[in-house]
Amino acid sequence: MGFAQSKYLIKVDKSLAESDTVKAIKQLNKYISKKPDQAELYLKRAKLKIERGDYDPAMVDLNSFCSLNRICGEAEYLKGIVRFKQHDYNGAIAHLSEHTKIRDHAQAWLYLALSHMWLQNYPLAINGFQKSLEIDQNQPLAYYNAGLASFYTDNFSNAAMFFGKALELSPNDTDIKIARANALMQQKLYAESNSLLREINIGDKNYPAALYNIGVNYFNLNEKDLACDYWVQAKEIGHLQAEDATARHCEKRLGRVKKW
Repeated sequence: MGFAQSKYLIKVDKSLAESDTVKAIKQLNKYISKKPDQAELYLKRAKLKIERGDYDPAMVDLNSFCSLNRICGEAEYLKGIVRFKQHDYNGAIAHLSEHTKIRDHAQAWLYLALSHMWLQNYPLAINGFQKSLEIDQNQPLAYYNAGLASFYTDNFSNAAMFFGKALELSPNDTDIKIARANALMQQKLYAESNSLLREINIGDKNYPAALYNIGVNYFNLNEKDLACDYWVQAKEIGHLQAEDATARHCEKRLGRVKKW
C-alpha cells in the first residue's frame, strides 16, 4: 500500500517539476478515483488547489485527509490558511490554534496573529507574532505587524522597537519608516522622527506623508514657520491633511518653500 502511494506521488511530483499543475491535478483526480483510501493524495491535491485559489474544494480534500488519516497534522494548518484567505478570521483562529497546540510552527503563529489583527484582538496578535519570531527571527512582516498592534494599544515604545527590528531586515521599506517615525513622534522624539522621514525620497509613494509628518514634528517643536514650509510642499503634491493644516495654521505665510 505504501509503495503504491509513493509511486503515485512521484508521478505527480514529476509533473510539478515540469510546472504542469493542470496535469498534476488530473493525475491526482485519476489516482484518487482508483485509490480513494490514500490520504496523502487528498493532501497533495488540497495544496495545489490552495495555490490556485480553489479554497472550498481544497477544504473538502483536507477534510477527507483528516478523516482517512485520523490525525489532521499539517492539514489543520492548511485549513487555517484557507479560512484566512477566505477572510473567515474566526475560522482561521480555530484551526491555527489547534495546530499550534501540538506544533510550534512559525507560519501558523504568524497567520494566527494576523487573524487576530483583523479582529482587532491586538494583545493576542502581539503574542502570536512574538511566538512566530521566537522560531524564525527573519520575518519583517511579523515585526512590522507586531509594531502596528503595539501602536494601536498605545504602547509606542514597543511599537518603535518592533518597527526598528523590521527596518533592520527591510531597510528600504518606506511603509516601515513612516510607521517607526510615527511611533517616535508619539514619544515626542521629534528630531529622531524627522531624521528617519528625511530618508524618504521624491517619487516614493510615502513622500507626501513624509513631508506632512516632518511638518507635524516641527509644529510640535514650536517651529511653526518650518512646519508650514513642509505642509505647503505636501499640499502641492496632494496630501489632504497638509491642505487642512496649511489652511488652519499657515494662512498668513507668504508661501516660501524649504527644500530638503
